[in-house]
Parts: sequence; C-alpha cells; structure tokens
Amino acid sequence: MNTIQRLSPGEREIHHERRWLAVAAIGLSIFLSALDGTIVALALPTIAHHFQLSDSLASAVTLSYTIPILLLILPCGDIINRFRTLPLFLIAVLGFGVGSSICGLATSFPFLLVGRVIQGCFAALIATQGIAVAAAVVAPHERGRAMGIVGSLAPLGGVAGPGIGGVLLAHWSWSVVFLVNIPICLLTALLGLLSLRNVSLVKQRSGPANGFRQMGALLRRSSFSLGLLGFLCSVTIAGSLYYLFPFDLSNVQHFTPSTAGLLLLCMPLGMGIVGLLGGFLTDRYGARPFTLAGSGLLLAGLILLSLVLTSPTSVFDLAWRLLLIGTGMGLFNGPNQTLLMSVGTRETMGATSALSNLSSRIGSVFGPLLLSVLWVFLPGSALQMRIGILVVTALAVLTMLFAWFVRPTPPPASVETRSALVPGGML
Repeated sequence: MNTIQRLSPGEREIHHERRWLAVAAIGLSIFLSALDGTIVALALPTIAHHFQLSDSLASAVTLSYTIPILLLILPCGDIINRFRTLPLFLIAVLGFGVGSSICGLATSFPFLLVGRVIQGCFAALIATQGIAVAAAVVAPHERGRAMGIVGSLAPLGGVAGPGIGGVLLAHWSWSVVFLVNIPICLLTALLGLLSLRNVSLVKQRSGPANGFRQMGALLRRSSFSLGLLGFLCSVTIAGSLYYLFPFDLSNVQHFTPSTAGLLLLCMPLGMGIVGLLGGFLTDRYGARPFTLAGSGLLLAGLILLSLVLTSPTSVFDLAWRLLLIGTGMGLFNGPNQTLLMSVGTRETMGATSALSNLSSRIGSVFGPLLLSVLWVFLPGSALQMRIGILVVTALAVLTMLFAWFVRPTPPPASVETRSALVPGGML
C-alpha cells in the first residue's frame, strides 16, 4: 500500500491545504529575490553620495548581486537534488536575510558589496529550488496553477522594485531598502516550515542524481529544448522592450517620468493577471493551446506597437498595446513552464528549473546587449527604434514557431501518479 492510500480523508485535506501554502511560501521567496534585483535602482545615487563613490562604481551594487546568481544557477540545480527540501529552503531564505542585514548595516562600501554577494548566492538557490518544488508539491493536474502563481510573482517583483524602493527612500535612508527584507524572510521561513516538511525532489532509496547529467539528457529531448528556446526568446523580448521603450517615451512621446513609469507597468500587469488565469486553463485544457495563443498575442501586440513607436501618440494608445503584449507573455510563459516541468520526472525538476532560470537570466541580458550593439552601427534614433522593434518582432515569430513545434511528452504514468510524495512525504 502506498503513502497516498494510507492517508485518511482528513489527513488528505490537511496535506492539500499545505500544498498551496508551500506554493505561497515559494512564490514569496521568488518575489523577494526578484525584488532585490531592482529595488536598489533609485537608491544608487544616495549610496554613491553616502560612500563618496562615482556613479560607475556605484553600479557594482547591482552587479555584485546579479553575477553570483548567473554563475551559481547551474550548480544549484545539482545541489537541490542532494539535500532535503526544507533545510535547503530555510538556509536559502535565512541566508538571504543575513545578506540583507549585512547590506543594511554596512559601514563601508566593501562591506556592502559582501552583503550583496551573499544575497546573490542565496537568491540563486531560491530561484532554482523554488520552481522545482512548486511543480513537485502539487499534483500533475494542478501544475499549471502552481506555475502560473510562481511565474506571475517573479516579474512582478522585478518591476515593483523601483516603486517600492522609491516609497521607502521618500521616508527613510537607503539602508531600509535592504532591512525591509528581514521580516519578509522570517515570514517566508515560517510558511516553509509549516508546509515543506517531509518534501523531497528525489526518492530516498535511489539517492541523489547527478544534476548536470540530467540537464544534458533534458537538452537532448526536442520537446524540452524547443520549449526552452521559446522561453529564452520570450524573456529576450521583455528585456529588449524595457531597454528600447524608455527611449521612445522620453525622446518621441515626451511623457513625464511618472507617466512613463505607469506605462511600463502595463506589461507586468497583463502578465500577472493572465498568468494566473492561464495556469487554471492549462490544468483544464492542456498547455499547448495557450502557448500558441500567448505567442500569437505577443506577436500581434508587437506588430501593433511598431505602428506607433516612432511617432507621437496618446497614453491610452500605447497602454492597450503594451497590455496586449503583457497578456501574450503571461499566457505563453506559464503554460510553457508547465510543459518544461512535465517533460522529465520528479527527479529532473531541479535540472529543469536550473536551465529555465539560466535562460531567463541570459535573455534579460542578451536583449539589451543585442540592441545596444546594433545601435552602434545605425545612424539616427528613428532608424534605431525601427530596427529595434523589427528585431523584437522577429524574436516573437521564433517564439511562435517554437511553440508550434513543441509536442507535450508526459512522463510515465507510474511516475506521475506518485509525483506528490516520496515515502513519508507530503501529498
């Protein structure tokens, strides 16, 4: 008799409730790690003045956080298969809190950078473990909703960072943008303690697997590699637009910074709202119809945006186009992430999470880098904008093609029916 059969109806209900509490804990931790990548943006001038730094040197505050994340994503994909989930989750969240404390209490610039590096190291573990555990603690037919919740909170954290940082800086000193993390870390750790006990990504009898070997095996499967390439294109589009669009708002539309900031929120708003709905629909009807619909809406939104990007227009005219683009991204990313997490087994979810996180980080850097390199060879801002939106639209076409050629390949039924638990674990 398996673990599920031994549970009484009352116990099953308790585990069911804790399952979504676990998703909430994971979502909050991912939101926090994404938030800290951007919350310091408005604080950089104040930090530079406080420590008497040049603006270029102050940018090290951002780089000392992002570089460790990029370097440690793949090693973290191997680590999370070797240790129990709850201790690793608590180490990651509380370690992030320790790094935040060091930053907030820093009395010198090197001390601040040490805190940021510590934050970045544990943020890599949070992001990589989070997606895998969120997919593992729910039943296969609920995975779309879990991916929708987690997938909506990550971009929301990144976009909300400057706004939250601005509000905090208006009332307190720069150190508060780091110290505010501490109560959130404690709350997240408490939620994890209540919901992640006995959860594991690997079977106790089989022991830990080689995460790097699992990543190689996943990349050799066309259903996974095509889905990953589609996700990479989608993230590259988002990064490109956040680099390209402010130039249009400033140089062409001549909007005020507050209006421009509100317009930039339209994309994550669409992603957040539709991401949750897309997760529910994915569980009900399957992922592929929504990856196709999402990539189609993304392409349509970019084409419509290209029609007005280099000429003055109204706030509303830009807002609904950006909202359409965000809707397409939200409808594509969550179901596509569900497809990626369903390609392998429970034991390969850590490897899947590491590869998708690496794609996300690469895409967010590659988009702005690609446009900046192209703009070096293009004379005039109007031509730069036209070529920029053309490149982004071409990436949307690739996203749609990858979505079309992906064919879902569910793991063996024997794995999926037992996917909620290792022996003694949580349903």
